[in-house]
Amino acid sequence: MSWTDVQMIAPMIWLTLGGVAVLLVDAFWRREGQGHLTATSVIFLALSAMSIVGQMTNTTAPTGSAFGGALVIDQFANFFNLTFVLVAFLSIATGAVYFAREQKPLPEFFPLVLFATVGMMVMAAANDLITLFVGLETMSISLYVLAAIQRHSLFSNEAGFKYLILGAFSSAFLLYGMSLLYGTTQTLQLDQMLQQVRLDGEIATQPLFLAGWTFLLIGLAFKVALVPFHMWTPDVYDGSPAPVAGFMAAGVKAASFAALLRVAWAGTPTFLDTLGPLLVGLAIVTMLFGNLVAIAQTNLKRMLAYSAIAHAGYLLVGVIASQPRPDDGAAQGVLFYLLTYGLMNVGAFALVTLVSRRDEELAELGGFAGLAKRNPVVAAAMTVFMLSLAGIPPTAGFWGKLYIFKAAVGEGFVTLAVIAMLNSALAMFYYLRVVVVMYMREPQHEAYDGESVQVGAAMTAAAVALLYFGLIPGPLAELARQGATALAAAF
Repeated sequence: MSWTDVQMIAPMIWLTLGGVAVLLVDAFWRREGQGHLTATSVIFLALSAMSIVGQMTNTTAPTGSAFGGALVIDQFANFFNLTFVLVAFLSIATGAVYFAREQKPLPEFFPLVLFATVGMMVMAAANDLITLFVGLETMSISLYVLAAIQRHSLFSNEAGFKYLILGAFSSAFLLYGMSLLYGTTQTLQLDQMLQQVRLDGEIATQPLFLAGWTFLLIGLAFKVALVPFHMWTPDVYDGSPAPVAGFMAAGVKAASFAALLRVAWAGTPTFLDTLGPLLVGLAIVTMLFGNLVAIAQTNLKRMLAYSAIAHAGYLLVGVIASQPRPDDGAAQGVLFYLLTYGLMNVGAFALVTLVSRRDEELAELGGFAGLAKRNPVVAAAMTVFMLSLAGIPPTAGFWGKLYIFKAAVGEGFVTLAVIAMLNSALAMFYYLRVVVVMYMREPQHEAYDGESVQVGAAMTAAAVALLYFGLIPGPLAELARQGATALAAAF
């Protein structure tokens, strides 16, 4: 290990120190409320964000392979790191309000979010399969606890237990796939694995090699909620506290797709030639199932859970279309999509935080009736989230889908792109239904408590960002393009 290696992982170090600092502050500085914990978390998130921006903008900042090739710190990793920090910040802003209503404080929420974010960063930068697994487990273990953080709630305990069991199941697939890949290539580093296949093309046709990639794909498919590995998603999202569900929907999906993009590029000779039809079938079934079941939901959290399944299908279209050139528009679209998707989901789940009260989480659509009369600013922000999830201009969600679908057509996946566009049109029904309820139904509940300013501000900021990137997508699209180019250069 060198000082250069330490400099390259500075964003992870800041967040790790932040998690420890929050634990120490809570232990030695007991006071009313949790504002001091929120402030401590935000300070270290800001320090981490400054490190990321410095690496992205400073041409002399050290980048490249670190720790003997275990990590690759490049524009691809930094783009996702910025996404993770942004999602964590919004989640802490809403979570601080949500958990302030609890009869018993839950200070562990703050360090767990920071540690989970560190795991996500490791996943996005991992060039070694063991390092990828360490990052995955760091993220997952924190989220198991976060899902069950409301110990007095049966639903929260159930969500944590289901996530733990199925998460362990997916980890078993992942590890078994890694062992098979090591047995056929004698390496666990993705770039070296690709070089082995390029030198000896027969490796890509060996049954154990194909089985290894299949098991690796199944393990990641659990995390991104591809059908039929989606079964944990609705119950875990529904049972988890709203800020945790939003953090999971945005952060876990971004981290898992970051890992999937690296893995897919390392396995290019296999992914398209052999597993291509399987991936296309998974994408189609995932989009159809997620959208069709979401239509029947009357609970916003469950609707967003099935929506997340459908969006995993859209993103998988981008992964497929990015082969064998990850520096083209498809990979750029996936990166652009994931950052904006994080803003949409954290903002949408924040609405549940806004209308909920102590020991009473209001997620039924009827609870949002007349929201436009009670809080027009928040209703407008929620409308932006729904329009962006549906891919309607002038929101950023439109550009994310456009980049992916256009690239799919350009790579010859015309039928897949058409199916994706039809599914996107189908999804408009349940997204616009939320808007109709907010603006065209009479209120069913009294006005909110006086705790909504912080959450409302977070929702408004996310909505403004989505509109800005929808009207002026160029800067974010350029960052995404640089990330996609760095992904290609890493191999």
